Amino acid sequence: MDAREGRESFLRTVAQVTAERAAARPVINSFRTSGADVWCSEIPPSWRNAGFVQELTAAASAVLESDPRDSLALAQLALAIATSIPARRYTPTVQGQLEGTAWKEIGTAHRYLSEYDAALRAYDAAHRSFAAAHALAHDDAIVDFARAIVLTDLGRHDEALELLRNVEPVFRGFEDQRRLVKVAMLTGIAQYGRGQFKDAKTTFEKALEEVSLDDLHTRAMLYENLGVACMELGENNDAVLMLHNARQLLMDLGLTAELNRCDWNIARVLLLTGEFAKATPMLKGVRNFFLDKGMAEEAGLAGLDVADASIALGAFDEARELVFHVLNEFSTARLNDRALTALAYLRDVLPTTPKPAHAVRHVRHYLDRLRSEPTLLFLPLAD
Repeated sequence: MDAREGRESFLRTVAQVTAERAAARPVINSFRTSGADVWCSEIPPSWRNAGFVQELTAAASAVLESDPRDSLALAQLALAIATSIPARRYTPTVQGQLEGTAWKEIGTAHRYLSEYDAALRAYDAAHRSFAAAHALAHDDAIVDFARAIVLTDLGRHDEALELLRNVEPVFRGFEDQRRLVKVAMLTGIAQYGRGQFKDAKTTFEKALEEVSLDDLHTRAMLYENLGVACMELGENNDAVLMLHNARQLLMDLGLTAELNRCDWNIARVLLLTGEFAKATPMLKGVRNFFLDKGMAEEAGLAGLDVADASIALGAFDEARELVFHVLNEFSTARLNDRALTALAYLRDVLPTTPKPAHAVRHVRHYLDRLRSEPTLLFLPLAD
């Protein structure tokens, strides 16, 4: 095939996929709004095309912030359809791109749900699909960047930083300024995770100078991370200012998951400054949001923060009842058995300990560490 024929073939594929996407939109909107269970019947032949898969992965990405469970379901459906497309309908490059993108969205949804092992497995599958498609280095770099986010969440900061050092020149070569700023932001998050709070603050401040004016999401996340770094440094006034800057942007963008995380951080500053009555309704709202989205770990940690505030306000019975609910939620979600041990200890010790707030914070700190150190042993407080 000469260059002219190759170009014409490419343009035909683009036109075909564009038409397929246009036909897919009303179908996808229909079954999403109706609540129909699309897994109960065989995938219709009219769905088995690249455009339908691309519309599903786009929808998965669009709802990720507000409903990661829905995002995961959409991405899994996209993968099921991609792998059922009749052979040779598209070139191996297009087919590999479809499957790789679906796997990437699956991994990111798992990451939002704190299902880190599943996220890493999905990113491995995305790499394999992109390799089969002979994808650009840029595609692989995007997956590696997503993997670095998971490694940071797992506390594997050295590995994350190594990946970031590898992807940075790739993004620079493709003149991908937006992702270069995100690399800088994640570098700061890894520094923060290593306890290098001053370095993290400096990194976030420099990235804020480089982020483009129209990249409001990244700007919001930089403000939020800068606020958290300030909080760790005891710069509470600056922390609140940065977090409120982030909150305004997130509200304007309609990013409800990140908005709730930002509210959570503002409430944590209020706990540090002893403003428990102000913190309590914010924390309860955050906890209810996470419960509604099936994010049990986040809901549990927010719940322990509510218990901390309740104890400070003298509502000991409410704190004990909340710990009992968190224990049940963790058990139902089948989370780490070590977390259940720590929560059971807290449930049992709260009625008798002379320092209930100390016990809550001890268990809360342990659960926070357990997310990145799943084999960490729980040690009760010394008598």
